Amino acid sequence: MKVSQENISKRKSKAIGTAQDYSLRLISARSYSEKQIAEKLIKKGFSTEDTGRAVKKLKEYGYLNDEAFAGRLIENGKRRLIGKIKLSYELYKKGVNKSIIDELMEKFYAEDEERVAALKAMDKKKVSLIKYRENELIFKKKLYDFLQSRGFSSGIIEDILNSKH
Repeated sequence: MKVSQENISKRKSKAIGTAQDYSLRLISARSYSEKQIAEKLIKKGFSTEDTGRAVKKLKEYGYLNDEAFAGRLIENGKRRLIGKIKLSYELYKKGVNKSIIDELMEKFYAEDEERVAALKAMDKKKVSLIKYRENELIFKKKLYDFLQSRGFSSGIIEDILNSKH
């Protein structure tokens, strides 16, 4: 039996279903931002109209909420001892609006919490840097680089390193 290109594309579209069905399947596995869902639907071959309708329906049902999505990511980032800068960048990459990011960072991640997270991260890292303990300059540089890579601001890092090490 000869299989034509037309038959293959018909089977493909039936297997996928509608954009809304596909997006519901995605959302049931884990949470996504609006941008991420739209990108996945477009990549899967759905039209922009179908994608827009699916995203709109998901928002109406309450399954897609960038604010709640960002809040969960911020809480998770705090547990992982990540600073505001890196968290903001991760949220931005996932398509969360900058105004939502700024608002939630103010609400959920106070500066004193960031300082405490930086101290905890530094205390964990000190163990692996024990071989540099003799040379104060290298030790502080290694800690500074580590904390900066975790997304903590230079002000907080310098304050911590100068007050306690």
